[in-house]
Amino acid sequence: MRQLVLYSDQVIPANQQVDEYLLQLLGTTGARIGYISSSSDPKRQYFTVKQQYYQQYDLELALYLELDVAYKADLLDSLFACDAIHLSGGNTYYFLYWLQKCGLIERLQHYALHQGVLIGTSAGAIMMTPEVSSARLCGDAPYAPLTTYQGLGLVDFAFVPHVQDTPEYYTRMQAYANHQQRVVYGCHDGDGIVVAGETVTLVGNVVSMTPKSA
Repeated sequence: MRQLVLYSDQVIPANQQVDEYLLQLLGTTGARIGYISSSSDPKRQYFTVKQQYYQQYDLELALYLELDVAYKADLLDSLFACDAIHLSGGNTYYFLYWLQKCGLIERLQHYALHQGVLIGTSAGAIMMTPEVSSARLCGDAPYAPLTTYQGLGLVDFAFVPHVQDTPEYYTRMQAYANHQQRVVYGCHDGDGIVVAGETVTLVGNVVSMTPKSA
């Protein structure tokens, strides 16, 4: 059964409303979470921040994996044995390229459908969708070596984090929905989307754009 939590961010206090759903999915305190970094974090700066974030709920961010500079394939079995896996923020295109290069797409799909909870913040949340080019709406620059933009395909909608409430931004979101012919959900920081099986719960003031035919 799918158990997915898509965050725009994990910074402001409003995220507690999404955190509560995550805790329900995990169903246990003391759960172990693995972390896949979108790019190298040699001083573990961002990883340490996430460790502190999860510690407030007695959750252990127990394992760090990066893909580009210091990839350690021998950590994979431990990673996929965790109760949840966190996909970090960063440049979505770069992150997808390295997930593909390390051969982790199918294994993450299997994990999310059959094993544990998959958590994504910003780029990590976009990764769960069918196609990741919604990342350009929040300013991600394309990464030239990436040629296939297919995401994990765990949901049938597109996801846009860090939504701006302006007419121009909404117009761009609608154009993307029309082009992709799929629903687009836009989350402000503090908002999120929780998927449990076939149930999709929009948490917070989520913006929804339905595709219009040409």
